Amino acid sequence: MLRAFLQWLRKRLGYDIHREIDRHPYFVKIGKASSFMDSARIDCRIDHGKQRVSIGDDCILGCTFVFESDQGFVSIGDRSFINSGTWLISRSKIEIGNDVTIAWGVCIYDHDSHSLDWRDRVEDIRQQNEDFHAGRNFIANKDWSKVNTAPIRICDKAWIGMNAIILKGVTIGEGAVVGAGAVVTHDVPAWIVVAGNPACEVKKLQH
Repeated sequence: MLRAFLQWLRKRLGYDIHREIDRHPYFVKIGKASSFMDSARIDCRIDHGKQRVSIGDDCILGCTFVFESDQGFVSIGDRSFINSGTWLISRSKIEIGNDVTIAWGVCIYDHDSHSLDWRDRVEDIRQQNEDFHAGRNFIANKDWSKVNTAPIRICDKAWIGMNAIILKGVTIGEGAVVGAGAVVTHDVPAWIVVAGNPACEVKKLQH
């Protein structure tokens, strides 16, 4: 009954990222003249009182930050723009440089979420059920040791097109462009355009 009431209340009040930051001031360090769009969200499922996000100056952000465990960090440089509907999901580190443009619907994901071994995934579901029915976050006791994780870096002046997916361990080079809907599984050199699934070079850029 209480859970249903709280869900209703959240919908009624709406989400306000500034209110969330006021409640957890250690979460985010924000540079001067940086702004959040109404769509911006922070989803920190395990709160251990640590800073999770660092934002430089003159940024506009409409994305959702997701931290599923007691680890993970997102760093964003100066003058970068991230549109609404984009998800930054971190257990390791996501580093976004200066003058970066990220369109809507992008997913940047620095871990695999689950093991490739089906038995580990069965155990994940068993644990999720146990935590959920005990009133905890459903991944409160997830065994992350079975999950592959690696940092992501998006260098200065890069542009990530709408609905692209950037997977763990990838570096996007300076000035590179990732086409709409691309799935990036390997490093992208500086000053080239990639597109497709998996993302492949389609053009070199003047700079």
